[in-house]
Amino acid sequence: MARYDHLKLVRLPERLERRKTGGGGPPPARDRATHPGKVREQLDQAIEVQRQRRKPEMVDPSLILRVSMTGASMEEEWAKLGLTVVSSDMDKSLILFSSREEMDQLIARIDAYSGEIPKGQKNPSYQGFIHAIDSIGVVQPKDRVGPRFQEDGFAEIADFVADEMYWVDIEVWQIGRREARERKLNQIEDYIIAKSGEVTDRYVGPSLTVARAHISGALLVSLLKIEEIATIDLPPQPDFETEEALEMELGGMPVPNSLPDDAPIIGIIDSGINDHPMLADILVGSIAVPATLGTADDFGHGTRVGSIAAFGDIRAQINAGTMNPGARLCSAKVVNGNGQFDNRRLVPTQMRDAITGLNEQFDCRIFVISLGDRKLPYKGGKVGIWAATLDELARELDVVIFVSSGNRRPRSGNRVEEGITDYPLYLMEDSNRFFEPAGAMNVMTVGSISHGEGIDGNLAAFPNVRAITREGEPSPFSRIGPGMAGSIKPDLVEVGGTMVYDATVMRLRQGDDLPSAGVLALHHAYLGSGPIKIWDSHRQ
Repeated sequence: MARYDHLKLVRLPERLERRKTGGGGPPPARDRATHPGKVREQLDQAIEVQRQRRKPEMVDPSLILRVSMTGASMEEEWAKLGLTVVSSDMDKSLILFSSREEMDQLIARIDAYSGEIPKGQKNPSYQGFIHAIDSIGVVQPKDRVGPRFQEDGFAEIADFVADEMYWVDIEVWQIGRREARERKLNQIEDYIIAKSGEVTDRYVGPSLTVARAHISGALLVSLLKIEEIATIDLPPQPDFETEEALEMELGGMPVPNSLPDDAPIIGIIDSGINDHPMLADILVGSIAVPATLGTADDFGHGTRVGSIAAFGDIRAQINAGTMNPGARLCSAKVVNGNGQFDNRRLVPTQMRDAITGLNEQFDCRIFVISLGDRKLPYKGGKVGIWAATLDELARELDVVIFVSSGNRRPRSGNRVEEGITDYPLYLMEDSNRFFEPAGAMNVMTVGSISHGEGIDGNLAAFPNVRAITREGEPSPFSRIGPGMAGSIKPDLVEVGGTMVYDATVMRLRQGDDLPSAGVLALHHAYLGSGPIKIWDSHRQ
């Protein structure tokens, strides 16, 4: 198969987040003579494997099972048997926890299914439940190797060097109340210290339990065999380039290279574009719709959008010591200094006047609209009038229009930590559908991917600061489709920043608060604030 470097496909890490699942259709037909025996044998083997793995220093025997289900996952039924579902995957692979090794109630169900069919019943007892169990096993040690280790080539536990020291983050399964998880973490820490390792910090939150440790490869391999440990991974890597760019003064910026005469022109439909020194030679003109708005960008959004449209990854360009614009810009200001549309004009009217105006005056045929209606997520069916207007303009003028899919702060339920533990599942919720006008069929809708983990050098040492994403994964705030008639939306993705969970302040932080979590853009008020601004390029 041909390989194209510009088409980068990133596989999301298998995190087995805890979530409720249901449905899935009826369980398959099973051979009553052989299936219960197979399930019982697999259960006995899983229990025995964990007994043999258990370290004598680790008290409080407990059981972690990996159960593959077919049909409905039946989490409620497992709960009736005293088993806690600590995680479930999209393919109905459940991670179950029990504080006891005795599986008396599960064994009783298997035996009842195998016995005589009760009078008055057509089917054996618990048939639906037993038939839904495809297999029972254990979480293998290599399954606990985190994605950062895997990216560095640690595919098997044999890849760890016994006498080499590693800084690691150790995450514990959510095996019950905070007190139970803290007790288990204490036992793991005691074991590490007894084996000459060092535990430097810990965080035990409502739904997140993790410790930072400095341990040998031999001890790391030993820890991978402890059932209550969910993952062991390298700590997040800090983004030092962002910190350096923030300290740059205007005089230290590379001089933009000149553009050829036939360079394309991109029209920015936003809050205007200011005459920033880095944009002076590429901004060909500006209009305002309505004209009473004036063309100055006093809100700041348009200058940032324009700078990214022209230069792309500004961080990478600064690191390379050059600024190479890819296009010229023209601007149509359609929102006021508060980022609001004109009260007296319809948005479709403003869009039509802005796009046709730039097209006529500057022969612009590429447009970027990083605006959206926060109160109008797409719910299927017919698109709104804003999207319909853009569809019309794209056909009439034979132009290309790019629209942001919109942002949504990750739902946190009762716990802000769910921004980590439920990622990326919350991106697929109905409430995370894109904003109007991103559902337009004739426009290119753009979603956001992360540039990295978003943790700077000051925060990287603390386990209570947790990255949500890695490079190339969907940004936690990005919205998705599908679009009308099940069409694929967004059509494209671009780097737009990420978010980081900071337990110290108990919130999710992004570029406007934590520079390393954002992307670089040019500042509209450069004389007072410097030429660079940290910003989420897909933020509405």
